[in-house]
Amino acid sequence: MSKNKSIEQEINEFLEKWDAHKLTSFLRDIIPLFELYDVADEGDWVAEAVGEENERNVRLLRTVYLLSRIAEFHAGILATTKLDFKSLYRRMEKFGCVDIVDN
Repeated sequence: MSKNKSIEQEINEFLEKWDAHKLTSFLRDIIPLFELYDVADEGDWVAEAVGEENERNVRLLRTVYLLSRIAEFHAGILATTKLDFKSLYRRMEKFGCVDIVDN
């Protein structure tokens, strides 16, 4: 992004790039990855579906499948977003647009 653009302009351009269709498509593909590892303390839905002896292998295979699919369908827009909006999140933190996310 150009150095003379305001934070508001960058955010608006970002939202134009990540329109509702692209965001919905991205979420549709990443949510199953979260669900795969969303295991309750009292039960593992994957183990219940395939048996405890197969749980680890099924989970790992499904992880590979999902990450491969995410990379195939979304790597381009993620890469260009990184290039076009380099460190936008840092500028948003600096300007107080969002709370800082702990990693």
